[in-house]
Amino acid sequence: MQTAPNKPPKWYWIVSSLALVWMLMGVMAWTADLMADEASLAQLSEAQRQLYASRPQWLFAVYAIAIFSGLAGAIALLLRRAWARVAFAISLAAVIVQFGYTFLVLNAIELLGAGEALTFPLVIFAIGLALLWFSVYAKNSGWLEAGRVDNPSSASAPV
Repeated sequence: MQTAPNKPPKWYWIVSSLALVWMLMGVMAWTADLMADEASLAQLSEAQRQLYASRPQWLFAVYAIAIFSGLAGAIALLLRRAWARVAFAISLAAVIVQFGYTFLVLNAIELLGAGEALTFPLVIFAIGLALLWFSVYAKNSGWLEAGRVDNPSSASAPV
């Protein structure tokens, strides 16, 4: 039987809720990317269209892993589950693969310029790192539980 985790402070719920909102915005961005048609691509600059066209499908799948594992991590925080750490670690690893390939292989900085190519990815990386740190901090503070908490009144005797 596990003991119940410590009660988190109010700011824990604020940060966890903001994490959920951030990840839902990521889901919306991923969905918009998935649904992009010729009209929406026409609104991009030539360099952005070139980058979009050269992106392999597996990289789009890595993008999905980054987003949806991060969403799972945010939900885990709200459910006070320790596996939030694993979900955020997977998300951050996927972010590193996604942007690493985009910068090093697709030459996004050369195509778009450092200002356009780096700004938002650095923000995404920083938030991903912060969410991973926060989930570890929450676990170390006793706010997250590893699994289901048994109700002592309904615990059965060992067999």
